[in-house]
Amino acid sequence: MSAVPRTFADFILHHALTRPEKPAIILADRVATYDMMAQGILRVEDRIRALKLAQHEYVCVINENPIRHMIVAAALFRLGHPVVSAGKSSDIVTRLPVKVFLQGTAEDLLPGSRQILVGDDWFIGERRPIVTGQPNGFENAEAICRVDLSSGTTGRPKALSLTVKALHQWMMNYHSAIGLGTWDRLLSLPGLTSSWGFTLAGHALFAGKTLLRALTPRDALQMIAVYGVDAAVASSQQLRELVREQTQAPVACPSLRVIMTAGGLISRSLMLEARAKLCSVIVNQYGSSEAGSTAYALADQLENIEGATGYVVPGAQVEVVDDQHALLPPDTDGVLRVCAEWQAQPFPPGDKDAHSGFHGGWFYPGDRGRITRDGLVILTGRTSEVINAGGLKLAPEVVEDRLLAHPTVTAVGAFGIMGTSGIEEICLAIVPRAPLSEQHIIDWCNERNLPVTRVFFVDALPKTSTGKINRSELKRTLLS
Repeated sequence: MSAVPRTFADFILHHALTRPEKPAIILADRVATYDMMAQGILRVEDRIRALKLAQHEYVCVINENPIRHMIVAAALFRLGHPVVSAGKSSDIVTRLPVKVFLQGTAEDLLPGSRQILVGDDWFIGERRPIVTGQPNGFENAEAICRVDLSSGTTGRPKALSLTVKALHQWMMNYHSAIGLGTWDRLLSLPGLTSSWGFTLAGHALFAGKTLLRALTPRDALQMIAVYGVDAAVASSQQLRELVREQTQAPVACPSLRVIMTAGGLISRSLMLEARAKLCSVIVNQYGSSEAGSTAYALADQLENIEGATGYVVPGAQVEVVDDQHALLPPDTDGVLRVCAEWQAQPFPPGDKDAHSGFHGGWFYPGDRGRITRDGLVILTGRTSEVINAGGLKLAPEVVEDRLLAHPTVTAVGAFGIMGTSGIEEICLAIVPRAPLSEQHIIDWCNERNLPVTRVFFVDALPKTSTGKINRSELKRTLLS
């Protein structure tokens, strides 16, 4: 039987003994120290035991408060209950074996489920003695401890499971990506309902650092300045929003040492702007909810190669194949596939329809690109999202980066639809800063060799839990 790695939950208690007053999580309106987190975990453990759940029962945590979300998840981990994080109970796929919901607010009742309201009383009580080294709730390293829902941009929820060993390795991988011991306060923008956001939070607490969370780009910049944040993590879309906000109303960020970004195609112009306006050291990561971090590099290594995203990391394999899954030689454009030692698995186990992206031990993330002989991954777009407008093939991220140069465009989402002529057309959903006309945008784009056909003006763009634009939802909303 393999050794069972200790989870971030055990280390919160350890840090509570060695540095009790150190801030563990900082929000815009409150701070929780490691001692407060540990006491919360012990009190919540008692509450969960009183529920008399079945051994290793899957439990869904629904709580918008990151402090309470991580406390409840940590308590469940220590008791050996696999955790699912969700924004609301209706997000849970019906085929998942999840019948217990610990939620911060009341929701509509789900037939056949136990929905338990986690109120203030769960976190209040007498002080408990902190004892470390207690038995791990999971018997072995291959036990499932976490289930994530990865809808990506397809709109169809896909469930993935992580073992204790895989979750531990995900968290350890961040040491090499954003540096061990070189930062103390991490602002993480990806949501806790995503595998990326949750493991980043777990990594910060495992390492005894301080995790900060912000709701808006403006809040994020203010927190960096006020709390001396020295590391930040943002999806490519969130990084665009930070750069845009910093351009409009600059905030001094002298403490910021490193930014890690991932989750989409990063243009050279965005990298250059982010380095100039936010932080000179930017780590770009290529990864997925299914395979974790599989490639990364510093932005200054990538900025002269459009679409370059990073070098393949030890323990991961990235290959380029054709549409029949035949391996292609280096520097040849094709479909990317990934296999990693810490790879998640489709859930429930054995369900052939759980996730269509897995084939023969490989995960196909839906990206197109090429790999150089020295292992540099270069993306050219999503296989399902590249817009072929009459032979002009463009990734939507490239279109969006160009549109953000317009002074009246606050945010934009690009997507393709099939026109009546049988040729794909470029459509834009724009959040304007001031009144704009569709014809003005079309003319402005045509002057820059962007053959845009339709323009929609919206109040906001739908996002996934990692901050990416949800293009499938955007299409459904605008075209239905």
